[in-house]
Amino acid sequence: MKKIAAASLKEGQQFTKPVFIANDSLFVPENTVVRSKDIKLLVSLGVDWVFTEGDLVIAGNDDLKASQTEQAVEQVETGVSETHAALLLLIEQLNSVFSDIAKFRRSNIRLLWNITDSLIGLIKKSRNEAIGFVLCKNNSGLVMGKNSIDTAILSAVMGQELGFDNEKNQGLVAAAILHDIGMLRLPEEVVKKKGELSDKDKEIIRSHTIHSFNIMKKELIYPDSVCKIALQHHEHWDGTGYPRSLSGNYINERALIVSVTDAFVAMINNKVYRNSMTGYQAMKTLVSENASYFSPDMLKLFVKIMGIYPIGSGVLLNDGRIAKILDVNAEAPLRSVIQIIADKNGAAIKNGEKINLLTDKSLFITRALDIQGFKP
Repeated sequence: MKKIAAASLKEGQQFTKPVFIANDSLFVPENTVVRSKDIKLLVSLGVDWVFTEGDLVIAGNDDLKASQTEQAVEQVETGVSETHAALLLLIEQLNSVFSDIAKFRRSNIRLLWNITDSLIGLIKKSRNEAIGFVLCKNNSGLVMGKNSIDTAILSAVMGQELGFDNEKNQGLVAAAILHDIGMLRLPEEVVKKKGELSDKDKEIIRSHTIHSFNIMKKELIYPDSVCKIALQHHEHWDGTGYPRSLSGNYINERALIVSVTDAFVAMINNKVYRNSMTGYQAMKTLVSENASYFSPDMLKLFVKIMGIYPIGSGVLLNDGRIAKILDVNAEAPLRSVIQIIADKNGAAIKNGEKINLLTDKSLFITRALDIQGFKP
């Protein structure tokens, strides 16, 4: 195995065999070019050496190609279906990484970096469509990947709202994507248990945050500042969380974000012990029943971003028509931008009228509706 100084790598280089980081995590697949951002990330992670059994080949500029993920994302316009298709691709790729981690195989670190960068790029292009994707029913069967991407989408949006720089937001998104990977190393009979958990079972489940930290640090080479986000995402503002019962601002700032977004995503998905909630029900539960768990500032920001009726939610209007939430008016959370998807008789309407309830005072939302599976 050849030992290569990370500082000697140059953009455009490629090798005839895969290149690995010290712990056998994949850095660059065979015959895949090294990019400038790959080298910069190695430096930021403090990686001094990489290893390969292959030979170096210098590729010309014309040979530089984006990854499969990047190619897909570059083709994305702002349309909902195209954005959702790109997100589903990221979920498929993420689940392949999760499969490797679960089976203790070499992890494709570069693919993880691509997923993180691509997700951030998608949100910059199509923020509302990405948020709306979170409420879409998961028909892919790739449950963990969907939940992880959903958590990362909402976390990224919060990071943008807080003005995080690119490096800080990348760390947040990476941790949100990987926050639950420790679950992959727990006994399946405990994770999927349908009956009441014993005290021992609960202790095992709670250990997943420590496993997540160790996998991210030792196998995926993330810095402590990123790994701590996953470690602390189940700490509660009131000190009742785990693994260390931290409270208030003793909890990592970015972990406070993932705490909120992870809880919301959990609520809108089916669990072995309860059915999924609508976006409205989940928001109501966060604010009224579980508020003490979360940073007041982070919870307030989340409500500002999502509204009482989150983007993608179905609602019934006072005139009997059914609508879908397209955008949130931060100054008036109950008066969203909507699109009509069915008339008062329930007949579907394709490409229905878009209405801003902030300006049209004759209409208002009477209640939330579950529109999963409804196709105008």
